[in-house]
Amino acid sequence: MSSFIRGVFIVSLGVIAVSVFSAEREVVSVQQAWVKLAPPGAAVNAAYMRLQNQSPIAQTIIAVSADCCSQVMMHESRLEGDRVVMDHKERLEIPAQSELVLAPGGLHLMLMGAHKPLTMNDKVSFVVEFADRTQQIIVAPVKLAADE
Repeated sequence: MSSFIRGVFIVSLGVIAVSVFSAEREVVSVQQAWVKLAPPGAAVNAAYMRLQNQSPIAQTIIAVSADCCSQVMMHESRLEGDRVVMDHKERLEIPAQSELVLAPGGLHLMLMGAHKPLTMNDKVSFVVEFADRTQQIIVAPVKLAADE
């Protein structure tokens, strides 16, 4: 029985340590996060935001998930001749003391496998995972355009 209590104590300390570390971790601030309302019948949505790294070292995003869909991928749109091509990105780096902008026509998050169609003013919760394995939650409204 004492080994059980010791195990619970050790796990509790780990949870407390992770909670404290995560609370102090938010060196990346987020502004203007939003999800573009997709046309009826569309299979995907896109999310955009401004990520500001306030730390003296680069921060690298290695994964993103969202409560509204089964998969979130990091993409970059670019023009190739007369067509737009999307390149999958394994990671997104936010330079030290700088920002990374996810905007239409460039870097963005592609939301795939929606659990249900998103509607105006829905809120999407994202979990962003960084290379140091810490996570940050971002909540973004669904809108037609960034300036709404």
